[in-house]
Amino acid sequence: MTSTHAPPATTSLLDPRALATLTRMELVASQVMDGYIQGMHKSPHIGFALDFAQHRQYAPGDDIKRIDWRVYAKADRYYIKQYEVTTNLRAHLVIDASGSMAYQGTGEAMSKFRYAQCIAACMTYLILHQQDSVGLISFDTAIRAFIPPRSANAHLLTITDTLDSMKAQHDSAIAPILHDIAERIGQRSMVIILSDFFDTAPALLHALHHLKHKRHDVLLIQVMSNDELTFPFRKFSLFESLENSAKVRLDPATMRASYLANLNAHLRFLRDAANQLRMSYTLLNTSEPFDVALATYLAQRMGSR
Repeated sequence: MTSTHAPPATTSLLDPRALATLTRMELVASQVMDGYIQGMHKSPHIGFALDFAQHRQYAPGDDIKRIDWRVYAKADRYYIKQYEVTTNLRAHLVIDASGSMAYQGTGEAMSKFRYAQCIAACMTYLILHQQDSVGLISFDTAIRAFIPPRSANAHLLTITDTLDSMKAQHDSAIAPILHDIAERIGQRSMVIILSDFFDTAPALLHALHHLKHKRHDVLLIQVMSNDELTFPFRKFSLFESLENSAKVRLDPATMRASYLANLNAHLRFLRDAANQLRMSYTLLNTSEPFDVALATYLAQRMGSR
């Protein structure tokens, strides 16, 4: 998307009112996670916790306290109970810092990038609040920051300071970056991608398949301005790219229909790809307060569990 003006936003990344709302929310993985730290997410590893998984025949050395005497009474054999271990969530927040994210819509409080920064900061707070671990990855044509997931409360300051220091600039290359991320993240994790997803559909689909192949739980959060979604421009104007400084003067009326048709086809592709790959997808409009949009998305996600 192009713009002739995108003033900087100074909105605090951590709004106390937004945090008060989000503390009532949960971000729970939609699939089984790896790990051993006890938390609120299912692990594929068998141990002794709260959720019964299966019986296993007793073997010398097993704790006799685990013997199920009811099963013994019926089968005349010793069996012990096994339980699913719960684990903490490992989340990677992936934020698009390319030039197109710097666009700020007409009359909107912040740019797409600042909106994504606020969403990322609030999700960091939420994940740490539920005693899970979170990391941060930023990119444009390459990965610019890679902070591994941690669960310490002090990690909030590390991530928010890093977020605040970022600028949206340069060209974008989303699909190659997602391939790189899929290989860099060793353990099965939740990967939360905040981007406008301005890339070709085949390249994006291939990259999303790569993340799915690595068994990550992927959340696609598309951030767009209302200008981009409705193309309200009327007057003959000069449009300037935020990524490569290209400029073009044109009459919006002559291209509105084709622009909206192409945009809606791309949005439909992302929704269909997410459904096909069983990934979570949501579109956030920067004309809506970020805390309201995030709370609504999390409530819908909690309700669909």
